[in-house]
Amino acid sequence: MNKITFFMLLSSFIMMGQQEKSAKLGNTTLEELKMTTYTKDSIAGALVLYEEANRYPDESNQNSPRTDFYFRIKIFDKSAFDLANITVYLRKNERLIHTSAITYNLTETDHINKKYLNSKNIYTTKQSDFWRFKKFTLPNIKEGSVIEYKYSIISPYLDIDDWLFQSDIPKIKSVFKASILGNYKYNIKITGFQKLSVNNAKIKRDCVYVPGIGNGSCAEYVYEMDTIPAFKEEAYMLSKKNYVSKLSFDIVSKTSYKGEVKSYTTTWKKADVNLKNYFFNNQISKKSFFKKELPLNITSIEDDLERAKKVFTFIQNHYTWNGNYWRNDDAKVKNAFNEKSGDIGEINLSLFNSLKAVGIDTKLVVLSTRNNGLPTKLYPIIFDYNYVLVQAEINNTLYYLDATDKFLAFGQIPLKTINGEARVLDFKEDSYWVTLKPKEKSIKNSIVQLSLNENGNFEGSFMTRLSGYFAKSKREKLAVINNDNYLDKFESEYVNIEVDDYKNKNLEVLDKKISETFKIRLINDDNESNDGTIKINPVLFDRVKNNPFKLEERNYPVDFGYSFNKNYSINITIPDNYTILQLPKDKAIALPDKGGSFIYKTLKQNNKITIYSRININRRIFSKDEYFNLKEFYKQIINTEKSLITLKKK
Repeated sequence: MNKITFFMLLSSFIMMGQQEKSAKLGNTTLEELKMTTYTKDSIAGALVLYEEANRYPDESNQNSPRTDFYFRIKIFDKSAFDLANITVYLRKNERLIHTSAITYNLTETDHINKKYLNSKNIYTTKQSDFWRFKKFTLPNIKEGSVIEYKYSIISPYLDIDDWLFQSDIPKIKSVFKASILGNYKYNIKITGFQKLSVNNAKIKRDCVYVPGIGNGSCAEYVYEMDTIPAFKEEAYMLSKKNYVSKLSFDIVSKTSYKGEVKSYTTTWKKADVNLKNYFFNNQISKKSFFKKELPLNITSIEDDLERAKKVFTFIQNHYTWNGNYWRNDDAKVKNAFNEKSGDIGEINLSLFNSLKAVGIDTKLVVLSTRNNGLPTKLYPIIFDYNYVLVQAEINNTLYYLDATDKFLAFGQIPLKTINGEARVLDFKEDSYWVTLKPKEKSIKNSIVQLSLNENGNFEGSFMTRLSGYFAKSKREKLAVINNDNYLDKFESEYVNIEVDDYKNKNLEVLDKKISETFKIRLINDDNESNDGTIKINPVLFDRVKNNPFKLEERNYPVDFGYSFNKNYSINITIPDNYTILQLPKDKAIALPDKGGSFIYKTLKQNNKITIYSRININRRIFSKDEYFNLKEFYKQIINTEKSLITLKKK
């Protein structure tokens, strides 16, 4: 979770030092070294045996906040060797001290061999004026090793980094401790689905002495979690930051010894001002510049919607996105316009100003993308946001616009921005939350027409029509490949199909459905037996072959991003000298609460066979309690779509 970084240095007289609290090295046992696997996760490449962080005021360092870290990890196989490469990120004025590490291995005679880290092998790299990192690698790593290391960070800052109880490897025990002065108030939040084994908070009297003032109290916290499973990522999920079990501290206020309260939280009204003046770098008042740059044939259009669409297309085609997201105060729209390249903020701020210049009622929308995590809603944390969209109100209809992507139609937003709620900024009134939704439902219609010829091969056509995100994905694919290479890949994917001709329509007309037509031949040599029997799977294209849901248990929601329909039909004409021995059975299943459905239907009329299949996912989000329904749903689809048609020559 990204939090506001507080650059407030602590006064040296505020806190009274305490004894060093870091765990000591030398805790590895013979039993740990003899472990070959973890019974609760037999495929784990490593196991955290114990880890701990302890934050407290350090008397020997002018009472600055100090956090001691300790880790002991079992390495089972080579896939986990990278866990021996340690990187510690440090901000300006932070210091790394007391770093030490040991690698333990078992000798042939079951003795413990220790290899110590040489302090000369700790390297420093500067990343920026504000960030640098220290790196070291534990020596002599082998399959079966146990690594043990510790270090401490002295920091002058008030913010406390999140403590991740859960990671991509299992853990036996994870502990976080903190001693915080009573005049500092934090919001403390536990995220995730794993339960704490220890959750203790108490007041310790007379833990602080302030010269000239007297003794003060501390809040002491202990949080522990035992037997923590590895976090397993799977398809159709938001950022794992939203679901991994972790502990977060967000500072609220500081009370001085005189009783004066300094608040570190803010209101949305103040946050809006900061966004306007700092994060947007005063780039929202450049409409006069863009009015001069917009072509006259655009600004003279009378119809508001048509004028807005032309402005959108102009900015969309003028810019090339440089791959960077919203970089806050770096935005300079005039320079970006002249260079015809910019980040997310610069391009969409240019669109915002341009629409303003032609009289369109426009607002900015800030959000956090799907990979960046859900934003905090209880109070403003403006560093949560990494993306900017434009809201335009035209003829009492709201449109959400993103000009950074050349394959987005007017009013269509990228899938990465569909992530909970976004914040609409109204610099005249209060800002407010809005849930972003797709402009239209994503639909794929596929029709196959086949006739069986005398040679036992099928000939015919394959037609698809795509809308929504299906159409966007297809346009992106076709934009970077010529037709010949596209058809080569198509035939590589469908090895029994040869394409004799190909056409597409509306490839560059973004607000229309894209269609493709293939003239195909199905080479069926492998499926024809000596007795003239032919077997064919009628679901030739886009068959569901793998279940996206494989976990035994999923403790976070399934998020498809958008609802969709996939409709598939095939019509097969059979010559008179063939008879039909077997047809697929009909199937109809539905998810609870109208979440989705699957229909598979077979019809036979004279010498024609028609197979119709439809997969509907009607909701974007399914709860963790609905996971097994979805898993079974896809299992049934896969089994049904394996069904064959069997024909035999008379």
